[in-house]
Amino acid sequence: MPAGDWDLTAFFPAIDHPSYREFRAALGRDAEALIATLDVLPAVAAAPAAWASPLATLEELGARLGHLESYLHCVASADAADPDAPRELASLDAVATAMEKAGVAVRAAFAAADEPAMTALLAEPVLAGAAHHLQRVRQDTRYMMPPALEGLAADLAPTAMSAWGRLYDQLSGELRFELARPGLPTETHPVAMTRTFLEDADPVIRRAALEGANRAWASVATSTAAALNAISGTRLALYRRRGVPHYLEPACFAAGITRTTLDAMMTAVRSRQELARRYLRAKARKLGLPRLGFCDLMAALPRAGGGDDRVTWPQALAQIDGAFGASYPALATFARHAIAQRWVDFTARDGKRPGGFCTSSQLLGESRIFLTFHGALGDAQTMSHELGHAFHNWVMRDLRSWQRGYPMTLAETASTFAEELVLGARLADPGLGADDRLALLDARLDGASAFLLNIPMRFDFECALYEARAGGELSGAQLGDLMRAAQLRNFGDVLDPAQLDPWFWSSKLHFFITEISFYNFPYTFGYLFSRAIGARFRAEGAAFLPRYEALLRDTGSMPAEEVARRHLGADLGSSTFWTDAIDSLEPDLRVYEGA
Repeated sequence: MPAGDWDLTAFFPAIDHPSYREFRAALGRDAEALIATLDVLPAVAAAPAAWASPLATLEELGARLGHLESYLHCVASADAADPDAPRELASLDAVATAMEKAGVAVRAAFAAADEPAMTALLAEPVLAGAAHHLQRVRQDTRYMMPPALEGLAADLAPTAMSAWGRLYDQLSGELRFELARPGLPTETHPVAMTRTFLEDADPVIRRAALEGANRAWASVATSTAAALNAISGTRLALYRRRGVPHYLEPACFAAGITRTTLDAMMTAVRSRQELARRYLRAKARKLGLPRLGFCDLMAALPRAGGGDDRVTWPQALAQIDGAFGASYPALATFARHAIAQRWVDFTARDGKRPGGFCTSSQLLGESRIFLTFHGALGDAQTMSHELGHAFHNWVMRDLRSWQRGYPMTLAETASTFAEELVLGARLADPGLGADDRLALLDARLDGASAFLLNIPMRFDFECALYEARAGGELSGAQLGDLMRAAQLRNFGDVLDPAQLDPWFWSSKLHFFITEISFYNFPYTFGYLFSRAIGARFRAEGAAFLPRYEALLRDTGSMPAEEVARRHLGADLGSSTFWTDAIDSLEPDLRVYEGA
């Protein structure tokens, strides 16, 4: 059985099990058969109905491929030393390439089709509910190379950009760092544990953790810099060939928003960053520091009564269950089901990859959650966050596959909403002690700081990366300089210039995800969008929840702007929507500053 606390047998008993091998082989055969079918189809304009069944097959194959990928990523994340999962993921690229070639054929056919032909095709019964997805496929043909070149790009992907992403995954899973503290034996830990040490109340531990982790990342800088150069350089080369006018265009399209919406949100964030800086200045005072270092951003506050706020895994689950049960019983019932069915891998152990995620199988209608739990407050919040993701997938489980393909911007809606329910419930507890109340308030404002300062920092770094990478490859030192500049721009005078984190570009796995660029601004979008949803929930109570679930179900069936208009009556292209969400933090900030 694969390593980890979770039960993956609903996917497959094991990689070497006959059921896995049969599933894998059938997927490859069926993908090749679909390509052969698409090659001989008449033009869409000549026979729209002839395309309906092959398109439905393409959808079904995509769900099967996603099922395999979810399983293998779970196995690989749970045990980085397992050689089978990376090998299978690499070999699965051949199937992904075949699927991409099928997609190229579909996009080329859609590009040549006129509106009447597309209307007739979308009216086919077998495609009911698929209109939004297929219209996006047609829209994507704006930036498309000739089919032969798109096919070549698909053939090269497994040994080019995707291979660099796999290398990073392997490095990060195996990398360990030394925690060296004066007068104590040096400890060695996986880099996945860095965050836990950065949340410690002891500044010596925090500083030692960041310095030790960065020494480890520096030791592999040649490889991680090469990977980031290759990933960003490949994207830029493809953008040039496809006629993409700006590197943000593909990111916005993938996020399901317009540049107008992105610009409105970022303008609002820039105008309100001082609010987050006020929080960090107050935090520095509570920590007894003149200014924060990067290693202090997630630090636990000192507790007047001594002790700490760490909890056991059962205690964390009880807190989450109580919070969900009090305000959203359906979410509580779902969370209990996920725990009982062993959908979560939570223990800390050697070889476990860093980070946390929720992945789902559309074939099973189930999710799996990955995190490393050490008992810190942030770990419990991560669990509630990932349960929100899983609930989002759960309420959509009866929809067709293409309707469940929501963009990252809306993907953070349910996760952030669930996380806030837990924080809000604990803060509302009249029996909560002063230390615990301040710690929870700190956690809430820490989240705001992350979305208003840290995420925009990543966004600025990635923009600078693509602009600089257009002129040639960048060294690890140059990447560090770009990261320092992004940190200073967003954090301002809050951070000590001598205690920045120039290696953040290497340690943040989001920059190395090959399937999507700018894996950053959707988090700020989801956070602020969820705050707006939370305000509606507080105003309307339980009566809002059916509309909330209808909103979640629509996230894969319409653009984000339309989701907001239909279910909230909101205009995402207006900075006012975003500033209102940010300004709602002011009451909490005033309490925190005065505590």
